Amino acid sequence: MRAAKLKIAISAVCMALIIAVQTAFCYAFAASTEERGEAIAGVFSLLSGVNSEADFLDGADSGSVWAPLCYIRLYGTDGAADYAGRMLSAAEELVSRDGFVTPTELQRAAIVLSALGKCPRGLIDMAVYLNEDLDRQGFNAWLWALIAANCSGAESPENAVNTRESITAHILSRQLSDGGFALFGDKADADVTAAAIYTLAPVSGNEEVSAAVSAAVECLSGMQLESGGFMSIGVENCESAAQAVIAFTAAGVNDARLEKAVGAVMSYRREDGGFAHTSDGESNRVATVQALEALTALALSERGELLFGAPLPRDESAVTEEVNEGSGAETAPETSAAVGTGNAPETGAAVGTGNTSETSTAVGTGNTPETNKSTLGGQDIKLIICVVCAAGALACAVVFAVKRRGGLLAAAVVLAVCGGGVWLLDIKTPEEYYGQEEQSGVNVTVTADCSAVLSRMGDIDEAVNPAEVIPADGVVIGQTEVSVAEGGTAFDALTAAARANGVRVDYTGSVYGVYINGIGFIYEFGFGSTSGWMYRVNGEFPDTSAGTFELSEGDIVEFIYTCDMGNDIRR
Repeated sequence: MRAAKLKIAISAVCMALIIAVQTAFCYAFAASTEERGEAIAGVFSLLSGVNSEADFLDGADSGSVWAPLCYIRLYGTDGAADYAGRMLSAAEELVSRDGFVTPTELQRAAIVLSALGKCPRGLIDMAVYLNEDLDRQGFNAWLWALIAANCSGAESPENAVNTRESITAHILSRQLSDGGFALFGDKADADVTAAAIYTLAPVSGNEEVSAAVSAAVECLSGMQLESGGFMSIGVENCESAAQAVIAFTAAGVNDARLEKAVGAVMSYRREDGGFAHTSDGESNRVATVQALEALTALALSERGELLFGAPLPRDESAVTEEVNEGSGAETAPETSAAVGTGNAPETGAAVGTGNTSETSTAVGTGNTPETNKSTLGGQDIKLIICVVCAAGALACAVVFAVKRRGGLLAAAVVLAVCGGGVWLLDIKTPEEYYGQEEQSGVNVTVTADCSAVLSRMGDIDEAVNPAEVIPADGVVIGQTEVSVAEGGTAFDALTAAARANGVRVDYTGSVYGVYINGIGFIYEFGFGSTSGWMYRVNGEFPDTSAGTFELSEGDIVEFIYTCDMGNDIRR
């Protein structure tokens, strides 16, 4: 009898624990949902500068479609008439534009107009079905072509150059042996793999596509870090985690992988309501918008919808311009930047510097702000610090001897330790920093060039890059031969060349690598949301970051500023 009662008691306790755990889980999930809702509202408020997301579309321009797309998918098209009118006007301009038009520009417009139920026939044809220029931009254009086709709901015309089937087949042909995808090379990239997943996932009734999506999801899952986040080009970042969230929701993944990825995205949220690119960075627009896309995709998945899902009924009275066939001309080869790695591709990378920013100052370079040269050396500065600490320690010791206050003795000890410890620091003046002798070992040639911006000066954001810092010929670091130690990286070569030329390099670092923000006071985002520094070695863009790419004797290392995610600098 006692045994039976004991069993009943144990069962009751276990049941109570189960209920408590379930209740706690449900409460935690609800709190998380509320937090995500607040984050979405905060992003709309930040991007529009108004206090209510209800007014967001009023100030949205036709050049940035992803945040408006999220708004429309979340809240519907009520009150979107003015925005729709602006987008249709922009679509008319795109369809009638002479010369080469970047395919993704057309495709973005088609996607958001599809969400509004007003995608012009001429636009979707020019963006997808009659577009002969997809290869000029590269794999990204193929991915977004299929997304635009799926979102528009429009079938291909009889004279189509591309169909959904042919575009799907091209995408499948790019799948790597491990199930992942990449813009180039044979190493899967988290961002591109995620993009391929949410591109292919809506294609139903095709066993080959289903198998490809499953393999890509497994590959992407294998790239997930312990933090729940993802890396692209050697750097863990918000945008890669956001892309993974969109992919998981599109593929129907609803387990710990999704929860951890969402948690990783939320970890980049900042006090102003925006999201940062890296864990130690400040909020920026690209990371903020991609985080918004991820949170929108998650909210839509709970309603059984996809971010890039079925369109509203089409408005056949919308713009119907015929496509201007045979549009010319300038080649825009495949980008070397991953789909969601922040607006400017990663250019420098891990060298184990910790979370620090390079603060060396440009000296006498002609194209960068010049600083006053120091008359003191690093040793002099250390001596001054040591003397000040010693004087402070002596003063504390004297006062302690008179008044016998214990805190003064402790202060004297601390100051004495600081005075001695300063000699362990490597303190250099700008002249000493830039005058360091090169290391012996591997001899390489380094350049840094921003010629791509010279034709885009009308797009310059002078709050980021004052026009006067742009060299007239675009050369930031001319051809410079440097030596780096055996095993030295492309980033090591850059810093050596920068020292030799008196050029400042700004970067941030973490355990995953360093990210180059600027060279010669020319910073990322200075020419739009897809501008920043990239690098190539011997004419090839490596699929790893500069700080992990080891150099060999005679290598030619080029750091190049792009205004268009690499499309404008690829040979």
